[in-house]
Amino acid sequence: MNQQTHSAESPDSMCLAYRQQLQQLFELNTPAEMAEHLWEIYSGFQSYELEAGHNPRKLDIFYTFRDLMLFCQNMAAMKAA
Repeated sequence: MNQQTHSAESPDSMCLAYRQQLQQLFELNTPAEMAEHLWEIYSGFQSYELEAGHNPRKLDIFYTFRDLMLFCQNMAAMKAA
């Protein structure tokens, strides 16, 4: 059975909630620092994978990494503007 759930929140309240989450995230690090951390995490993953062997989710993990990097770059560009 496929049920759909509907949020009682308005689009404006969702945008505000996302904004608050992003603000909290970037209070910890700048987007450029986060991108650097992502590279460190991904590099560690790549090194581990060489030792651990094949990972069938490797491509999915790369796409997630790439999307997070693009997000950080876009946030850095918005901050600079």
